Amino acid sequence: MREIEQIKQVTNLPIICVKVLEAEISQTQQEWEQKGWELVSLGSEHEMAYLVLIESTQWPATSRSLLSLFFSRTKENAPLTLHEQIAAWLQSFVTGSRLAPPERLDLVWPWKEARLSFLLERSRTEGTGTWESLQSCLYPFFRETTAYTPGSSSLAFFPLSHAYSVLLLPVSILEGSEEQADLLEWASGLHDLISTEWMEPVRIVVSAPVHRPSALEKTVYGQLLLSRTLQHYRPHVMVAGDWMYPLERWAASLPKETAKSIANELASLMSVPQISTEQLETLVTLFARQLNVSETARQLFLHRNTLLYRLDKLTEQTGLDPRQFPDAVLLQLYLLFRQH
Repeated sequence: MREIEQIKQVTNLPIICVKVLEAEISQTQQEWEQKGWELVSLGSEHEMAYLVLIESTQWPATSRSLLSLFFSRTKENAPLTLHEQIAAWLQSFVTGSRLAPPERLDLVWPWKEARLSFLLERSRTEGTGTWESLQSCLYPFFRETTAYTPGSSSLAFFPLSHAYSVLLLPVSILEGSEEQADLLEWASGLHDLISTEWMEPVRIVVSAPVHRPSALEKTVYGQLLLSRTLQHYRPHVMVAGDWMYPLERWAASLPKETAKSIANELASLMSVPQISTEQLETLVTLFARQLNVSETARQLFLHRNTLLYRLDKLTEQTGLDPRQFPDAVLLQLYLLFRQH
């Protein structure tokens, strides 16, 4: 901090050193970046972090290049901050190496309230945007749409790979709501924001509230499994909760030979002709609406009688009435295994 003060006096350029708890690194960095400041160095000691920031527009390129002479501590010699340890732990879920969580995680990263995990999955592997560039859109979104005030809660963002990242939010930022419908609504709003601002399609899987840091392992790993399941079975689903699609998760967990055997058995039980795209959309919507005909018609923008005609036609073709639960189960299983 003394060095920063000396640099400021000699150069007369805006530079500052901010001391925060390690758990507050992401939040603090984002707050300063929103003001036009840039992080140029990060150090830690005794669970505290030191962020060196400069006001980007005021620093000439030649002066900026000299800063590296003052902050040249190698990565190998610098101990990992808590944020970096957590990031490496979460990243291991994607690579399959499954590292152990940071030591005494629940003690060194205390949560005063439950948090929600938003898994963001890039839908295009050729996407060129960086997760870091996305953060400038995420943090203002939650501040503008909630009663959030800086310093009251902590947002944490962890890029996991080119395809995945995780955003952790205290429940209070989402107005304290833990209802599944509300969580999906927040996820949909976040999806719309990213699609508009980042110009890349992103699938979002939101979790139920997580009550302690160590429980993130089960939560994030489950979100990754559901994300990969949706790629295969529901590629058009872009927003989901980690409690949804149990049938698809079960199917994805089966060995290939078992799935093939089930598909053959289902084919022998029923004679289902080629189902049109319109009929498929009708069935998928009906199943998603818990076999509620009125809700399905509303979702499809159809008159109720038109939907009933479609369902009667399906019954004639297949001998199965999708409005009846036993027949609906068989049809859903058949479509699931026949298509995949």
